[in-house]
Amino acid sequence: SDVQRVIFLGDSVSVGTPNTAHLLSVDNSHFYRNLLGEWLAAEFSLETGDFFSWGVWKTYDYFAGKGGKMESGDFKNCSKWGARTDDLMEGGGQIGECTGGVGSPYRTLFVFTMGGNDIAKITQIGAEASAEEIADGYPAAWALAETTVTYLEEAIQWIKDPDNFPNGSYVIYVNGFEFTDATGETSACTPNLEFDIPGIGMVNLAELGIETANLAGYGEWAQPEVQADIVIWMMEQYMRIAVDYQADMVWTIEAFCGHGYKAAGFNADPDNRCYIEEGAALYFDETCIHPSDAGHAALFQMFKAVVEE
Repeated sequence: SDVQRVIFLGDSVSVGTPNTAHLLSVDNSHFYRNLLGEWLAAEFSLETGDFFSWGVWKTYDYFAGKGGKMESGDFKNCSKWGARTDDLMEGGGQIGECTGGVGSPYRTLFVFTMGGNDIAKITQIGAEASAEEIADGYPAAWALAETTVTYLEEAIQWIKDPDNFPNGSYVIYVNGFEFTDATGETSACTPNLEFDIPGIGMVNLAELGIETANLAGYGEWAQPEVQADIVIWMMEQYMRIAVDYQADMVWTIEAFCGHGYKAAGFNADPDNRCYIEEGAALYFDETCIHPSDAGHAALFQMFKAVVEE
């Protein structure tokens, strides 16, 4: 209630990214950040700045991997492509950039998506693990999971500290999401994209069986059950942090289950435990890790619901 400032932190999901449907930075009305920003401005009578400033704030910078403008009116955005939880506070981090590291007398709402790149890095480490590391239970992957949680907790603790925000602060964050519908099968990402190749005709990427995620380095684990154990442990810790610091957490990993490439994409598997129904909306675009229009819309509705509750 009575929110006076809004700060977006996080990764590329919060910044917004291009894809084949939206190639230009100015084509961004579908981003959850922009949908939520417009709604919050109306809900709390917040200033968005002049027309030009607000328009640039909604864009992203291809070269910097950040929003086109950090501040417009009562809104700030310090999210960045590729960010992980250590980017929230380490060396000042995104929080320092957006607050100066000194908090604010304004009642501030923080919103962020963070954790997807951490899970992706854990996935890469586990896929590349040696036989000895596998036998030892993937210690490097577990160590990264533990530091991911530690960095998140430090950030939430700072945001919720009344010494930093004497008139109150709120934070809503997600608990991550992934595109394999709880299977860990990175080969599931086969985008249904068609290309017109001269001399050949229309070719569908999915029908070629090209594993897009593997091209990006997301290989599968020799012991996928350990990968599941790590992700579940991380999600439990995300929830513990929300409870300990009276923060709000959106259950995206659960809500996106059934909308990934295993249960909703090309050749969706009706036996998958996340499977909802034939034709369920795919929440991921062809990059495998970024939301589609439907995914951004779902994120917006989930953040909005938390504020309304």
